[in-house]
Amino acid sequence: MLKKTSLMFAASLVILGLSSTSNAAPKTKYGVTVVECEFDYEDEEFCTDSRLKSYAKVMKERKPNFDGNKIIYIFETNVTGYMKTLYRLVVIDPAKKKVMPFGYALSAASGSGGKPVAVNNKGDTMHYDFNLKSNRFCFSGDIDAYRMSSNYMNEPFCFKYDKSEQGLVREY
Repeated sequence: MLKKTSLMFAASLVILGLSSTSNAAPKTKYGVTVVECEFDYEDEEFCTDSRLKSYAKVMKERKPNFDGNKIIYIFETNVTGYMKTLYRLVVIDPAKKKVMPFGYALSAASGSGGKPVAVNNKGDTMHYDFNLKSNRFCFSGDIDAYRMSSNYMNEPFCFKYDKSEQGLVREY
């Protein structure tokens, strides 16, 4: 009986190990490779067939707009159940045909009670700041991630593209 229980336990560990690592593996399709398909405790899936097609299309049709030769692509998520619209961002390197998802969801700035907050003198509730000549990306609005969410606090959240991390790293 003990041997049978041990075998079942070992098989369960192998199955759990395979399922937990399969989402972390890069996925290649339509000529692009996504380096991370999802983040822990997040609902967004970056490697769906439709997402992979959209990255390939963006890579073909858009010119670099960030860090000299990369493309920042921002899209509305398919995630439901939130009281606000969430956006996600990926950095696309057309030369390497790589897509690097950003770990935060982005949304309109909100104050107490979820009321919209203007982030600039135009009255916008979200603002993106990035350009071709810089590896810096700044966002004015709310950022959302598991245990790392923050409401807009009258200054943008800024990140730099880190080549060794293959993605945007937050500046504090």
